[in-house]
Amino acid sequence: MPGGAGAGVGRRRGPTRLVVLGLLIAAGCVSYIDRTALAVSTVEIGREFGLSYTDLGLLLSSFATVYMLCQIPAGLVADRVRARRLLLFSLLVWSAAQILSAFSTGMGGLLAARGLLAIGEAPIFLAGTRVIALWFDRGRRAMPIGLFNASSALGQVLAPALLGGIAVQFGWRAMFGVVGCTSLVLAVIWAWVYRDPRTVAAGRGETRPRPRSPKEIRFLLSHRSSWALAGGFVGVVYLQWLYAAWLPTYLQTARHAAAARADYLSSLPQLAGFLGGLGGGVVSEVLGRIGWPAARACRVPLVAALFVAAAATILAPLCPAMVLSLVAMSVALFAAGIAMTCGWTLGTVLIDDGSIATLEAIQNMGGSLGGAIAPVLTGAITQRTGSFTMAMVVAGLVAALSGIIYWVGTGRRIEA
Repeated sequence: MPGGAGAGVGRRRGPTRLVVLGLLIAAGCVSYIDRTALAVSTVEIGREFGLSYTDLGLLLSSFATVYMLCQIPAGLVADRVRARRLLLFSLLVWSAAQILSAFSTGMGGLLAARGLLAIGEAPIFLAGTRVIALWFDRGRRAMPIGLFNASSALGQVLAPALLGGIAVQFGWRAMFGVVGCTSLVLAVIWAWVYRDPRTVAAGRGETRPRPRSPKEIRFLLSHRSSWALAGGFVGVVYLQWLYAAWLPTYLQTARHAAAARADYLSSLPQLAGFLGGLGGGVVSEVLGRIGWPAARACRVPLVAALFVAAAATILAPLCPAMVLSLVAMSVALFAAGIAMTCGWTLGTVLIDDGSIATLEAIQNMGGSLGGAIAPVLTGAITQRTGSFTMAMVVAGLVAALSGIIYWVGTGRRIEA
């Protein structure tokens, strides 16, 4: 265990690596349940506030837009500020945002709450990846990062059934209140349990991260691999947000499923995405153990997965039966899950540990651009054409282009 982590010193014993990973998985899962909450009740909220597909697309995109703008600042903060304090702040802010959503009286209130949610959640995967880098050696990070990233898909698996049930029984406002309180409980647990591994061994307060040079961003942005990571991640997150934002609505309107059934069926492709996230970690680690360089072990399955996801997404709306469409979307999200894990792990092996969060922020900023565009563009195309078909074809093309960007641009490690 790095730095003697887990050896009890002083007044209290520190967490083990499994406990730390479990906390991160819980946080990642809850964060995506919170993000997905709006999509679960899109039809009901749209009906109550009189919103069009375009309005709903803007509302669904608002989170990703603010999230994107927060990525570089969040990455710099994550490389400077202690993880325990930063993630506690993050959890408290997004808890407040969800509770505020419950009291919204119109689109403006929901937009403000979604923006606050994005500010709160911006550091979670950046700081969490840095925590994994502290607790796990470079050659053994693919699996924990895979589990951490898969937690996002797990959140999307659980959200439709759990939140849909609450919304049907008690209304969408109660649903937002429940997820806000759940995040608040998790914040208390995180603050109580988590300690930095080096400080557990030393028996003192958390080690302050090494200060970063103000020239760091300029250096990273001068390297082609940084831009390729950002550009490639656009397609990965575009696909995730396409399905997270519009899948329940697609099943209700295009496949004529009842609301409760649509929520249940939406969980099936998201479950495939969760399994894909786990599979990405397994594939990368196995390839590394048979002698592949760490970067190649991430890059090859990443690109292959993006092309599979692209083809399956284009095929999904063309299937004559709903069950075939669900199979195609499940394949797409399984492949997207592999791409998410491999893409995120790739960023950790192309740079020194001290700059991981900042580089991942650059990559995630690109991903957030995809996340911001996907809901609103999908809504606009669907509003104009009266069908989701063209919107899903566009999503497939974006994913394929991202695969090309990753293959061409990430062949070299980022070094001074």
